[in-house]
Amino acid sequence: MKSPNLKTKHIWIISDGSGFTGERVLQASLVQFEQKEVVVERIPNVKKVAQIRQIVKKAKQKNGFIAYTLVTQNLRKEIATIANEYNVPAVDLLGPLLTSLSKFLALAPEAKPGLLADLNHYYFKRVDAVGFAVKHDDGLKLKDLPRTDVVITGVSRTSKTPLSMYLAYNRGLLVANVPLILGSEPPSQLFKIDQKKIVGLTLNPEILIKLRQTRIAQLTHIDINYADPKYVREELKYSHEVFRKNPLWSVIDITGKAIEEVADEVCSLTVDKAISRSKF
Repeated sequence: MKSPNLKTKHIWIISDGSGFTGERVLQASLVQFEQKEVVVERIPNVKKVAQIRQIVKKAKQKNGFIAYTLVTQNLRKEIATIANEYNVPAVDLLGPLLTSLSKFLALAPEAKPGLLADLNHYYFKRVDAVGFAVKHDDGLKLKDLPRTDVVITGVSRTSKTPLSMYLAYNRGLLVANVPLILGSEPPSQLFKIDQKKIVGLTLNPEILIKLRQTRIAQLTHIDINYADPKYVREELKYSHEVFRKNPLWSVIDITGKAIEEVADEVCSLTVDKAISRSKF
């Protein structure tokens, strides 16, 4: 077995975006080799042929290697041409995949650098939104209600929590939910925010009774009235009175609706309307 070459090797990662994708692919590949003396330099936001030529010249001087993730087809052609001109080994990490996907999907790629960074930004936004929903579930931290995109309210077991989590994870919205309880006034903080972002949920009483009966069977400590049919109807009636007193709130009957359908309604009644209003 030959001893490994200990001479330092230089690799350049060239990208018209951040270059992080290419660097991760390269590092995942390098761990398969014993060679440890490798210097990797990531060069992001490469937009011009002059930049490419400068990097290739530097790679030539150090007998280096180039890997690139360029979504712009013209730049991919230029780097291949220039690398060949200077006899510098270069590999396209993204081009072949884009070409194959384009054929498979019968679509042309967007060719916009940085879309993955935008995707990552949206992913972390959703993660933060889920954390917000957890911390503001069931009437917690009411002082933060002004920060919300949507506030869900209604009596117990009307899917406030699942809906909040769905809106947070799938839409990246900051959502809080506040319960309405028979015999208790709604919290004052609910009336100090933009009333048009509040959504009240209601449900067929017979279905709600069954849901609560199932729930009460799972718990040991719960109000005996919780699943009582008369109490459930009175509590629903109370919630409807609250909704009527607040005409700016949107109200959705979730009976027979999938959570995705309810989420679409919530967005169309609150977030989408708010965006439309902001344009005028």
